Amino acid sequence: MSLQAVLVVALYFANGLSGAGPKQVSAKHKAAVAFARVNPARMLTTDPDWIDAAREVHADQGRIDRQLLRLTTTELNRFVIRQGSRRGLKLALTFDDGPHPLFTPKLVQILKDAKVPATFFMIGHMADSYPDMVRLAFSNGFEIGNHTYSHVTLTKLTDEQAGTEYRATNDILKKLTGKTPRYCRPPGGDFDLNVLEAAFGEGLTTVLWTDDPGDYKDPGDTTLLETESAKLSAGGIILLHDGSQDTIDTLAKFIDSCKRRGFQFVTLDELRRP
Repeated sequence: MSLQAVLVVALYFANGLSGAGPKQVSAKHKAAVAFARVNPARMLTTDPDWIDAAREVHADQGRIDRQLLRLTTTELNRFVIRQGSRRGLKLALTFDDGPHPLFTPKLVQILKDAKVPATFFMIGHMADSYPDMVRLAFSNGFEIGNHTYSHVTLTKLTDEQAGTEYRATNDILKKLTGKTPRYCRPPGGDFDLNVLEAAFGEGLTTVLWTDDPGDYKDPGDTTLLETESAKLSAGGIILLHDGSQDTIDTLAKFIDSCKRRGFQFVTLDELRRP
């Protein structure tokens, strides 16, 4: 467990916070936030969490399938979304690791211009640092999801700590939007029964994905477009990132391509309907 995550847990319980998120506890994050306000275009190469996110290895589809298979005898399988209804060519767009002072406004504008809904899974401490970015996405009608407070691997935490990561972020996002998040995504797609129980205990449904084109690796526009389009299927959930220049460069083209193929972009709620 990272030092920051330890401090988050300690501060949250020591201060008895219930209606507001934890405060910034790391000098490196304070420095990164200050730097970003002056040099937002260089944020990705300096912010510790986005560096960590870029190194993150997302669970592959086979591993997710095996994890989900273990849930078939539990009631928690009702609170995990891997794929939506296969009736009709519907897709859901999701963006992890925001909010970002440079990229979030651009994503919002592209999605608005295309009249496409999406879910932004936001990191709690980044939401605390950039509240206007959270409000921007929310006020334009986009779903705001919970991506933990510290962007840690939840399977390495205790049940109580995992719950705190989700609860702290719920508190911050509710304070900023007036609405408690209903959906969450564990960083890297790493989950087990305890992680799902922690999410469920905070009123959250865990959202995974069917398509991970790897935009966080900055593969280049052509490669990203090809990967995004290769395995689309009805009810698919697409994993992208709020912080990828390649995604900014290709998102409008990708949306247009999907629409030409007959796909319709919908909210997670709509995707779940039979």
